[in-house]
Amino acid sequence: MQRNHILIPLLLAAICLFISCSEKLDTTTPSPNAPIEGKIIFEVHEGHEEYNCEPSIMLSMATEKIYPCCNNRIVFDISLRENNISVQLLGIHIPDNCLTALGRARSEKFLNIHEGVYRLNFLYEFFMDEYLLIVTDSSIEVIKKKYQFTVPEFEVFWRYPPNSFVYLCGTKTETSWICQDFLNTLLIEIDLQEFQFPDYGEICYPRSSMGHYYDMPARYFLYDREEDFDRAGEILEEYTKSVIVNYSGVSVWLTNWKDKAYESWLFDSD
Repeated sequence: MQRNHILIPLLLAAICLFISCSEKLDTTTPSPNAPIEGKIIFEVHEGHEEYNCEPSIMLSMATEKIYPCCNNRIVFDISLRENNISVQLLGIHIPDNCLTALGRARSEKFLNIHEGVYRLNFLYEFFMDEYLLIVTDSSIEVIKKKYQFTVPEFEVFWRYPPNSFVYLCGTKTETSWICQDFLNTLLIEIDLQEFQFPDYGEICYPRSSMGHYYDMPARYFLYDREEDFDRAGEILEEYTKSVIVNYSGVSVWLTNWKDKAYESWLFDSD
């Protein structure tokens, strides 16, 4: 099926990311760090520390340089004092066990910050880049002040609205009708409010599914209670077993603001 063509590269990328993340906090390694070459690309966004939990604000970093090993990592220290966030970059750790796939060196860390205005500074050797970070209940904005060796991936990030979910659907061309048909079924059963993100900045949810002949643009909805999302999962299971199971190359996802997901292919495999 279509999903197999995208699961393999995604799995390889996930392995590299897992190894990189699992090592990122070890800044006491006795081996010397390699110097940073090129810029550090960073994101301040929301992520999930575990499955089915409310999102938290995090900092993700990646090198501009592409390495022959995809599990290299950026070594750093970070401190938060009042409304000042300082990120001390220490270099690039190149592990002995090289995963031979091209990739950037990466690191990430969850930040214990809430709504407010913060100074965000990156320090490397004798240089310091300065940004202003504005966090509201709906967005995270990065304002450039002075920068030389870092660059934000995006300047505005739209946060997860509470009690929201994304509807993703990918099919073959001839079965694209399933995407709207399932949505009609869902809207009959559950009271949902559709919404859209602003047309600028980065958003918390995917913009569409990927890897199918037809990938429907993502649709975003708000629900009243968490039980409503669980009911949406039950409806997807029923629809999968009565309709989707009869066709190949169809994938439907429902993923909510807590990263809880219902996927048609899991029900299809029962």
